[in-house]
Amino acid sequence: MSAADWINLSGKVAHVTGGAKGIGQAIARALSMAGATVMVSDLDLPGAQATANQISGSAMALDVSDSAAVERAMQATAEQLGGLDILVNNAGLYAQHGGPVRTITDQTWRELWSVNVDGVFYCCRAAADIMIKAGQGGRIINISSTQAITPGVGVTYDGSKAAVAQMTKVLALELAPHKINVNALAPGPTWVREGSPPPTRGNQPSPSGDPLSDTVADRIARLPAGHWGDPMEQGKAAVFLASSMSDFVTGIYLPCDGGWLTL
Repeated sequence: MSAADWINLSGKVAHVTGGAKGIGQAIARALSMAGATVMVSDLDLPGAQATANQISGSAMALDVSDSAAVERAMQATAEQLGGLDILVNNAGLYAQHGGPVRTITDQTWRELWSVNVDGVFYCCRAAADIMIKAGQGGRIINISSTQAITPGVGVTYDGSKAAVAQMTKVLALELAPHKINVNALAPGPTWVREGSPPPTRGNQPSPSGDPLSDTVADRIARLPAGHWGDPMEQGKAAVFLASSMSDFVTGIYLPCDGGWLTL
């Protein structure tokens, strides 16, 4: 075996939720580049299909907040692609779901948590059942956030990502006897706007009224790396967690953040 074999995912089947764009799309691409066969799911079916077309993968529509739909989706992945070895729980809500606690409605709270927390749980439950029955182990990668530790958006989003981090640790303990590694990947400031490179200290977009763009200067000033991350940085980290490079790694919260949490 050579070092290249450690990262080879040939013969593995991965399901990436929320893969129509941004970080999910990059993770799907990275897993495919490492050799995995990838099922891309998203509420945005045309977007999921576009991602799948880029990587010769498959696509399906999926609302992760619907537990029955999740069960069907994971079973369909295993049946159509010959198994399920890797699950990446990337689907999540962010924009328009923050703000002061006094202004957050019940609907806003429930909508975000139904996707960011319930959806992760439903997917983990369904995938774990398939992996245990197959008896070949597996990998579950939950997308948390650095905002699980350093508050940023508000109690809705930040709380949900902290819940995902803790869920990951509990599931890592429970599923370890079945050789299923469960880890959380925690992106820091990551530029998901298509058509422009990640901003740096010397190249920042002008304020536009877009919440993501308008936080650029503040975040770059704090980032030791001096620039926002590219989504493929998260893709590379996901490949590490999905591959045999991380055989002895489970239950961790892995920041991929350009040093954000060091300050």
